[in-house]
Amino acid sequence: MVNNMEINNAPNMMNINNSVINLARAEQNRIDARIQQLQKAAENAKKAENNARQAAENAKKAENNAAKKAAENAKKAAENAKKAAKKAENNARQAAVDRSKAEAAAARAEARAKREGSSSSNTANNAAKKANANAKKAAANAEKLAANAKKLAANAIIKNVENKLKVIKNGPGSKENKNKEGTKVYRKATKKVHPNRGGNKVSFQKLGKAFYNFQKEIGTRDDSELKDFNETWTA
Repeated sequence: MVNNMEINNAPNMMNINNSVINLARAEQNRIDARIQQLQKAAENAKKAENNARQAAENAKKAENNAAKKAAENAKKAAENAKKAAKKAENNARQAAVDRSKAEAAAARAEARAKREGSSSSNTANNAAKKANANAKKAAANAEKLAANAKKLAANAIIKNVENKLKVIKNGPGSKENKNKEGTKVYRKATKKVHPNRGGNKVSFQKLGKAFYNFQKEIGTRDDSELKDFNETWTA
């Protein structure tokens, strides 16, 4: 014979069991949802990582292309400046030849005047004066062209240095290594533009200023050195 109390409690036990099952299902659904969220977050993180890596590769590629382009431009600018300096030098040489011809013509006119005597001395003297004037003019042009040739050559050297320093500045490496490479470029150029080696003070100052700006931009100089630097290069 079944106990009446057990019969009466049977529906309650069933309700308890259903509640436990529902709670278990809810917990499982929550866990499943959390797993999906974590999986989605992991996928997004991986995707972000790949995007960052690709962006870094693109940036590196762009940096290398920019450095290569700057180097090509520097080389082209140096070649053009060298051609201009060579042309000016040839013009100066031709002016020197013209000067020699004018001086020779003046000497011949003077000799002819002496041979012909006083009857034609005025004509000969005028010719000699004209020849001397032409010789002086040719000499002045030769000196001017020679000065321009030296100026163009110095400007070409400085421009080439500026471009090389720019490539070094924008390239890879620590500021110490960049400073080391930049110093090599600077010292090599000083041997060509130093006043004691055929250069001039203005070009030497421009070169020093370019190197100072390079060091300042890469962080191996500070603003406190600017005053001393200016006093050194403008003395």
